[in-house]
Amino acid sequence: MPYPPMGWRLLGLLALAWLPTAHAQVHSHPAPKSDRVPDTPHTAAAAPLPTADPAAAWRAANDTVGAFPRGHADLLRWEQAQGWTGAPADDEPPRDPLTLDAAVQHALRADAAWLLMPTFSERERRQRAQAATRVALAAQTAWIDAVAAREQSRLAERMAEAADIGHELARRMHQVGHFSAERLQREALVLENVQARLQQARWREQQALLRLRQRLGLADPPTALAQRLPPTLPAPPAPPDEGQRPQLATQQRDHDPAWEQVQQDAERTRAALAPATWALIERALADATRANLDAALADRDPPTRRWPHAWGEALLAQQAQAQRAQQLDTDLELALAAAHHQTQRWQQTQQRLLPLAQALEDETLLRVNGMLASTWDLLAATRERLATQQASVAAARDAWLAWLDLQAVLAALPYTPRADGPVGDAATPAAKGH
Repeated sequence: MPYPPMGWRLLGLLALAWLPTAHAQVHSHPAPKSDRVPDTPHTAAAAPLPTADPAAAWRAANDTVGAFPRGHADLLRWEQAQGWTGAPADDEPPRDPLTLDAAVQHALRADAAWLLMPTFSERERRQRAQAATRVALAAQTAWIDAVAAREQSRLAERMAEAADIGHELARRMHQVGHFSAERLQREALVLENVQARLQQARWREQQALLRLRQRLGLADPPTALAQRLPPTLPAPPAPPDEGQRPQLATQQRDHDPAWEQVQQDAERTRAALAPATWALIERALADATRANLDAALADRDPPTRRWPHAWGEALLAQQAQAQRAQQLDTDLELALAAAHHQTQRWQQTQQRLLPLAQALEDETLLRVNGMLASTWDLLAATRERLATQQASVAAARDAWLAWLDLQAVLAALPYTPRADGPVGDAATPAAKGH
């Protein structure tokens, strides 16, 4: 997903909101006759406030802010002229991209246990096909985790940037006597928390890159490998419709090395016995179950009764087929439901949560320009938008992983429920008002 440049929204706030008086002055100047970019704004964001004379600091702040008579409009033009806005450098396409398909090819070359031989039986071929599927899905999982972790880390950096701007603004306002020590400490706590989350996000990214390198058998250091990955996750594939379950079950059984054998054994043993014999077997099984249960409750040995060998063989074959069919069907149902759930969760973040968070930030910016909201409201809205983007990345990652789990089940591999990965860090509330 694209990342809106933060410079024009937040960097200029250090000039617009040093002091309440300065903030009001921005909106009281008449519009200039020319669209010329002010010549002196860099001092607003970079120059330290004098500490010896608070009155001089007050006047300097007002004079500097006066260079922006139309508020954010002048800031935007100045920052464009200075090269402050635009897409981040790491959004450029990588020179040697490592795509999802390329990751699978690297992994298959690094692990030859799946290779087929001409003398293999059909069962052995299916086993090797499953082995290839395991390798491919493990590579895809590592790739998805690495891209998502990198994207989360970059969003955490932007959240830390917003917190740093808020803390610097609070420090300068406290320096000239318009912010209490308690308010400054609150902003310092926000900054420390966000920076701690940034360190955690970077650590997750490093771990994911190392796992990807190991899985693919590459020699790239993590920093170089990160540059080969796309900046954002692609949209997760749509899961099959529920109406396709019969076809999916057939596909699943066609890839199961054990299914053909258990099915043949069940059919062979059933055909070897007369239909009336099955009624006897069912009654004998019920009697034996009841007798064994009664013996267990009475703490005594169960009665012994000899069964015909054909009965026992037929019963075990039928139960093996039923248990395998139930296992396959349950795995398919769980994987299909998980894929639909995670996809719906990701779609909700894309279609509802992200637009709402972006609209909230845009509306807050308009209210700041109209003196109806404070700088701290805008900083809080920015953090909320970034946290929503992090949640969207986590939802996309989980939807991808659920889709990969479904592909594993369709290859007759067992379904293993996975816990949701780390979600984006929640926005830290900012102090309100001046």
